[in-house]
Amino acid sequence: MPRAPAALALALAALALSAPPADAAPDRELLAAVQKHLGIYTALGAQRDPTERVVVQQQAVEVWFMRPIAPAEQDAAVCEGARWLLTGRLAASAGAGALFAARPDLKRVGLVFYELDTEVDRNRRGRYDQKRTATPHARFTITRERARQLDPAALEQTLTGTRCGSLAESLLDELWVRR
Repeated sequence: MPRAPAALALALAALALSAPPADAAPDRELLAAVQKHLGIYTALGAQRDPTERVVVQQQAVEVWFMRPIAPAEQDAAVCEGARWLLTGRLAASAGAGALFAARPDLKRVGLVFYELDTEVDRNRRGRYDQKRTATPHARFTITRERARQLDPAALEQTLTGTRCGSLAESLLDELWVRR
């Protein structure tokens, strides 16, 4: 009987070592599902800037895409972001509704358009250090419940034109644009 607690302790230690750390990168299956259904990235991961990433927090996914938004193009960017999230960016992608169907563990999906701000400072050795900061310009978020109510085929036809921005705002759970 004295061996049971030792065996249990060894089993728990092995389990703890095999568990991924809390801040681990998203698993490949999830990344593949996000890319398949949203189609946001057209370049391979190794060819993208490291700030372009998929962030997973509990039951939510947020896709960061480098796309600065000039003040004159805010309406077009809002339309584009909503369309990419709801119907997918690529012709072969179906949007957030399909991602929710494929991944029942997800409750919220988001897309962030951001700009990369770079500061350069001279250090003590006379060299220059770069500090890069991803500054969000727009955030689009939809929940499983809201996506369930939408028809992706109808969205592809309605998320165009001058009313697209106001329609996007009514369809999403969250739409924020830096002004």
